[in-house]
Amino acid sequence: MELREYVRACRRRWLWIVLPVLIAAGAAAGLTLTAAPAYRSSMVLFVTTSSTDPDATTSRLNSYIALITGPRVAQNVADKLGHGVTAAQVQTELTAQVQAGTDLLVVTAVDPDQGRSRAMVTAASSALVALAAELDPAAGAAQQGNPTPKVSIAQQPVTTQDPGNLVRNIGFAAVLGLLIGAAAVAVREATARTAADEDDLRRLGLPAVGTIALGGRYGRGHHPDEALAEAFRRLRSLLPDVAALSRTNARGTSLLLTASGPKEGTTAIACGLAVAVAETGARVVLIDANLRSPGVGRYLALDGGPGLADVLTGDIGLPEALRETLDGRITVLPPGKGRLDPGELLASPALASALRYLTERYDAVIVDAPSLHGVADAVVLSKVTDGALLVVRANKTRSGEVERSKDLLERVGARLVGAVLNALPKKLPASTGATRLEPGDSLSVVTHLIDKPEGPEDDGNEPPQVKVSGRAKVVNSEVVPAEQEKKTDD
Repeated sequence: MELREYVRACRRRWLWIVLPVLIAAGAAAGLTLTAAPAYRSSMVLFVTTSSTDPDATTSRLNSYIALITGPRVAQNVADKLGHGVTAAQVQTELTAQVQAGTDLLVVTAVDPDQGRSRAMVTAASSALVALAAELDPAAGAAQQGNPTPKVSIAQQPVTTQDPGNLVRNIGFAAVLGLLIGAAAVAVREATARTAADEDDLRRLGLPAVGTIALGGRYGRGHHPDEALAEAFRRLRSLLPDVAALSRTNARGTSLLLTASGPKEGTTAIACGLAVAVAETGARVVLIDANLRSPGVGRYLALDGGPGLADVLTGDIGLPEALRETLDGRITVLPPGKGRLDPGELLASPALASALRYLTERYDAVIVDAPSLHGVADAVVLSKVTDGALLVVRANKTRSGEVERSKDLLERVGARLVGAVLNALPKKLPASTGATRLEPGDSLSVVTHLIDKPEGPEDDGNEPPQVKVSGRAKVVNSEVVPAEQEKKTDD
């Protein structure tokens, strides 16, 4: 993974980095503040050597440090202290160091008990003095006229309370948490690559048409209605010339919206795009072709009734199945009554005839289709529409699934015009727009599209299966027969 990709991954998953840092720093602060206070007792020993050679003096001082921190002195101290103190414990609490440029040896003992710390350093210093006198060749040095090597006590023990080092501990813990978080992000990106932004879509060979978000870095703005409306307008403006892909010389073109899997937000994007296209004055028809799990009716407050399934079976004519909503600005072809085998219905030749009829009378035909993988419905629909737009859920849809969907559409001959990134949050904020739908108020249209009750399973894309009212007015306009409509157009 390149550095730039890793930086983008850290920005997307900033919580993965911040949380370990906060947890580690909090744990370090808590342990430091609640830990028992430690007491530090120090004694200063003066070392007399029989040599004028500085290297020899240094070597002797290092030898004394090794002796005082070794097992012999530790065992001597443990025997004097008693009360269950072991030689291993003494070795962990006892240290010694030479003051730079002197012959002074500083012996230090750190223990939670003040008295035991003082007794430990005193016993260790006494043991070293005795051990040095036993090991040094005092007689030989005296015969040569040199000073007798010895260790003497220069300063009695001084005991102070050891500071808790709160700042240092928090700093070390924060750095450790940062490393853990960064490693977690790297592992996550390496094992579960998802499409997170438009650059990821382009790397997968898909033209990035736009991103549907509430503004900022996929965050929630102060005016969600306006941000969402602008996102759909941008999507409308960035769409390629779908009219150039028209398979016939019909008046309008058809655009299929599908996704790799369920709950990618296809229905929400289809409804929003239909509203945005209708803002330009174009005649738009929105087809709910997801016969297995329809959702357009719940977004646009349309009650059940005849629709696409009934048209394909010949139970009703297509003009009679069309319904107008949002004060007549959008025409909707509902899914119709449920059937046992929707795939067989969509494979009917009547589907192509229905699409041809609609493209001859409307400027834009937007088809909300089910996901590509699992059922063949979307594949069938892609063969009779002019273009296909793939909806990708940001930070959810895996890159491999996007590639599979792209290859599948290309193999069946579908014309993939691009992909749109759905970066809406799982819970959409409450609408701030008007509570009444006014003609020409496109902002209110989008407001009412997203202002829906949130159930426990609502993910911000598929609305809960409840009856919605008051968000859009359904107009049951008079249906004009096809022959009369053709004469009117002429």
